[in-house]
Amino acid sequence: MIVRPTDQDWARGYAKQALSDLRAREALVRAGTDKCHRLHFLQMAAEKACKAYLATENGHMNVRKSHAYVKRHLPTMARHFYKVISNNKISQWEISEIRRLAKEIELLAPACDDGDVRKDNAEYPWEDSKGRIQIPCEYEFPGIDDGDRRLVRLVKLIYAASEAYSR
Repeated sequence: MIVRPTDQDWARGYAKQALSDLRAREALVRAGTDKCHRLHFLQMAAEKACKAYLATENGHMNVRKSHAYVKRHLPTMARHFYKVISNNKISQWEISEIRRLAKEIELLAPACDDGDVRKDNAEYPWEDSKGRIQIPCEYEFPGIDDGDRRLVRLVKLIYAASEAYSR
């Protein structure tokens, strides 16, 4: 008899992989690697944490094979887990900043180009609007400062969610 995995099994799988991606990101930060690699692992972790959240809340069948989850679901998940890392209520300003960062994180995946408006991504070279080739390992990614305290707090939220769903 074959026993099918439950939505919780899928959520746990996404969450454990998100934790692994976050640990890889930390190792890359400590090693001082190029920003594109640190951001790539952040994007993957955020996507998987959001999928764990969705599998828990809405069932695994509602989680498609897509990269476009972070912008829409990370702010909701962050609001839920904010109390795990802070005793304070989350402010509207912080939610706005999480929304902005979530959009920037999602756009790091090459498949998420904001309707062909944004070509910058953490994986592959692209041609910019002036016809120049941009290379991720040389690009600054001006929309995300991975040392900024707001992003550090968001990473903590992703950790908290991933740890909760990995149990």
